[in-house]
Amino acid sequence: MSVLFNSQENTRPSFQDETMGRRVGNLLGASLFLTPYLLRYKLIPGSEAIWALNPLAIFAIFWLLLYMLGHKYAISRTISLVKLILVAACGVLLHVAGAPISVYIAEWAPLLILLVVVPETIFPSLFKGFLKSINFSVAVIAACAALDLVTGYAVSRTIGSFYGTEGLEWLTSSSRLVSYMGHSLLTAEIALAYFALNIFASKAMNLDNNQILVTLIAVFIVVLTGSRSAAVVLLSMILISFSSTENIRYIVVIVFGMLLLYAFGIFDTLIDRVVMGIATGDITSSRNTKLEEMMRAGIIRYDWFQGHPFDTGYTSYVRASLVVALEYPLLRFAFMYGIAFSALLGIVLFILPVIYVFRKTGAVSALLLALYFFHVNTYSSICVAQDGMLRCVLITWMFLCASQFIEYKKRSELKGDE
Repeated sequence: MSVLFNSQENTRPSFQDETMGRRVGNLLGASLFLTPYLLRYKLIPGSEAIWALNPLAIFAIFWLLLYMLGHKYAISRTISLVKLILVAACGVLLHVAGAPISVYIAEWAPLLILLVVVPETIFPSLFKGFLKSINFSVAVIAACAALDLVTGYAVSRTIGSFYGTEGLEWLTSSSRLVSYMGHSLLTAEIALAYFALNIFASKAMNLDNNQILVTLIAVFIVVLTGSRSAAVVLLSMILISFSSTENIRYIVVIVFGMLLLYAFGIFDTLIDRVVMGIATGDITSSRNTKLEEMMRAGIIRYDWFQGHPFDTGYTSYVRASLVVALEYPLLRFAFMYGIAFSALLGIVLFILPVIYVFRKTGAVSALLLALYFFHVNTYSSICVAQDGMLRCVLITWMFLCASQFIEYKKRSELKGDE
């Protein structure tokens, strides 16, 4: 389903490939977790199109491609034109809808990464480098969260004040964790990706990590963000990952750890938000209520190829209502760029990768990826000109390349047995 580089014609020692993979993995991780969008927005003067650029990620991908081409990696004859055509069609549909250049940079260009599968001699070190980056980021977030608990959310308030956004300051006033990455929901997404990638690495790629510690850190962060959807997703991930009887000792320790977190009041904000949502009859933070209201008023309407402006021509009340109503990415994409673009994007970014991972590595890995996608589709991260789409694509890419690598190892072992 993708452009595949193989190593049948390469001529350099494998340690060079390992070094290259590690460097690219570190750079890609740093592009997301050390130089996040909000930091670039704060420190770099320019426009939305400039802030949407992630220079480290662009450099890393081009460096990898040039390395593979320069060292005689061949493009496989098994290239499927289907995904290439689908990604190109997404670009055409954006043009038809009149999307600005910042949308091409932030929403369409990252999809091109899905067309590249890293050679088997490079991928393991690349994956480890990327994994180390997200693990380091989560360790920093967890440490800041622990400091928040003993300082009355002073760290989160400092972060909100530094970035100067009302949304972050409001979240901290509600005792919800924000991080240097930004919003509480984004922080929860990072924790979910951290859990999914580490469990996938352990179970599918046989990489050694402490699954209990990974789980408890993810629970600690997600619960403090107060995200109800992320909590449900993480619980589902945990049940799927440790559902077999051979994992009973993991379940016992994890449950004991979660009870300790509960005893220390870590769950208080999340529980309060769940109770409030049940009491008001809307656990979606008014998303569904506003969506129904805007659709009844005829303001939200969907066309196949025509988009509608999101922030012009409306009263301040309607603009604010649209922001809430269209938190769901595929609905916002359908409103702004047409149903055809949104549907095609859903196929390319969500459906095809889950099917591919399921076929290559099984149900657990595919469900971890699908649950991550579920959370991504509960808020607007991937449909604003920030790093949301790039982050989602790179995490998806890790699953796809790892699945390809696992299949390669299985074939190699079968040939060895013969």
